[in-house]
Amino acid sequence: MRIEIQYRPAYALAIAHIEPGDTILAEGGAMVSMSSNVKMETSAGKKGDGMLGGLMKGLKRMVAGESFFQNRFTAEGSEGHVTFAPTPVGDIAVYDLAEELDLYMQSTAFLCSDDTITTSAKWGGAKTFFGGEGLVMLKATGAGPIVFNSFGGIQEIDVDGEFIVDTGHIVAFESSLTFKVSRFGGGWKAFIFGGEGLVCRFTGSGKLWIQTRNMNEFGKLLGQKLPPRSS
Repeated sequence: MRIEIQYRPAYALAIAHIEPGDTILAEGGAMVSMSSNVKMETSAGKKGDGMLGGLMKGLKRMVAGESFFQNRFTAEGSEGHVTFAPTPVGDIAVYDLAEELDLYMQSTAFLCSDDTITTSAKWGGAKTFFGGEGLVMLKATGAGPIVFNSFGGIQEIDVDGEFIVDTGHIVAFESSLTFKVSRFGGGWKAFIFGGEGLVCRFTGSGKLWIQTRNMNEFGKLLGQKLPPRSS
């Protein structure tokens, strides 16, 4: 399987070239186009999960902000291709996941992956709640390529020691990194009046991906421009 990214960074599109018999897994609604020899199947889980196993996987994804059902695209007879695009205006990154490391992503960041990858909700406790990403994150396990998207451009950072990021700009990070959420420097006065919010202090050694735009702040700005509701 080969994944090609075009039109970066604002309107990125992922093109998956899949060999005969290979399957790629995608978030519902992400498919843009596909070749005629590609077969699509929709399910909550993988083959062998059973009805209950598929139901539980679908519910866990919903808790993390993803769709209950996922689509699987399989090339039949010859090489095929499928194109995928995220809902937000932004970039796309490809990461080769290994068995020894997991990948954590913000809610709605998952786009597609090799069928060997499993995505599910991961309880994060209060630190993710205060980090603005809800009570859970997406956790990806397995081995193979995985594709995720951002709001704005993506910057990949090799952390070695400590690195600080505003919580609204985090896209994904390797499980070798640990993090702690805290107020931005300057105390409560800076937190309330300075325009800066909460930050994640990552420690350890591993890769971190951040986005150049903040979806929450963009939503606030957009809301100010909308006309008031009529009574």
